[in-house]
Amino acid sequence: MAAIDAFAFPVDSTNADQASEWDGPDGEYWATYHQEYERLLGVFDSTLVVAADVRSEDRCLDVGCGTGATTRALAGRAVEGSVLGLDLSGQMLTIARDTADRAGFRNVEFVQGDAQVYPFEPASYDVAVSRMGCMFFGDPATAFANIARALRPSGRLALVVWQAIAANEWVTAIDGALGELESEDEGDDEAGYAPGPFSLADPSLCASLVEGAGFADVVVEDLHIPLALGSVEHAQAFLETWIDEDLADAGRARAVASLHRLLEENATGEGVLLQSATWLITGRRPSTS
Repeated sequence: MAAIDAFAFPVDSTNADQASEWDGPDGEYWATYHQEYERLLGVFDSTLVVAADVRSEDRCLDVGCGTGATTRALAGRAVEGSVLGLDLSGQMLTIARDTADRAGFRNVEFVQGDAQVYPFEPASYDVAVSRMGCMFFGDPATAFANIARALRPSGRLALVVWQAIAANEWVTAIDGALGELESEDEGDDEAGYAPGPFSLADPSLCASLVEGAGFADVVVEDLHIPLALGSVEHAQAFLETWIDEDLADAGRARAVASLHRLLEENATGEGVLLQSATWLITGRRPSTS
C-alpha cells in the first residue's frame, strides 16, 4: 500500500475511494449542512476535550476534523498551545477555516491530508482526538500507527465512534420513518472490516487496533448520549434531504409525514432529541522513562 498521486495531496491507495467521496459529493453535502451536523454531533466535542485531558499548552491533533467544531473546542482549551485539524475534504476545510477566522482563533491550522500517510513530525503532539472520523480509514491499523508516531511519550488519545446501527435510535428511528431500514447491520463482525460509519462498532476491534498501534491503558467506554436535531421545523427541513430522490411523489409524501410524526413525538424543551450509542476510546503513548 503506497500513496497515490491522483489527488492534490498524498492519499494511501486504500483510501482512494474515501478521498474521492469526502473531497467530492459527500464533502460538499456535509459542508452545505455543516450547521446541522455540528448541532447533531457537537455534544461529543466537550466529551473528547475532557477525555483527552487537554491542557492549556498542549499541541493537539484533530483527525477527520470536518468543518472544525472539535478543532475549535480543543483550541478553546489549549489557549497557549495549538491545534492541527486534518481532513480529506477540501469543501469542509474551507468552512472550518472561515469559521475559525470569524471566531478569532489564532492557534489553529487546517490541512487537507490522509491520516494514513500524512508526514506528521514524530513525537510532536500531546493529544490526538477524532470525532467520528476514524471509522473511514481504508487501513485503520496503518492510520493508528501513524497517529501514534505523531504523539509524544505519554501523549493522550481520545476517539468517539458509533456502536452498531441497531443500538442507535437516531438512525433506526429516522430510517424507519423514511422507509429505509437496513436489512443487515453494517457493524456485523461476519462482514469483516470495511470503511464506513459503523465499521468500528465492535469494541474488541477498537481495542485491538489501538493497542496494536502501541497505545497503553486502552479503555473502551459505553456512551449513550441524546443527540439534538434542533426544532421540529429545522430537523424536518434537514432530514428531508435524506429521503431517496428516486421515490415517487406518493412515497415521498408518506416519508415526509412519517418523519414529521417522529420529530413531534421526540420534541422537548431543548428541541428534538434522539438517543445515540457510541464508544469512547482512550489510551496513551507509553512513557520512555
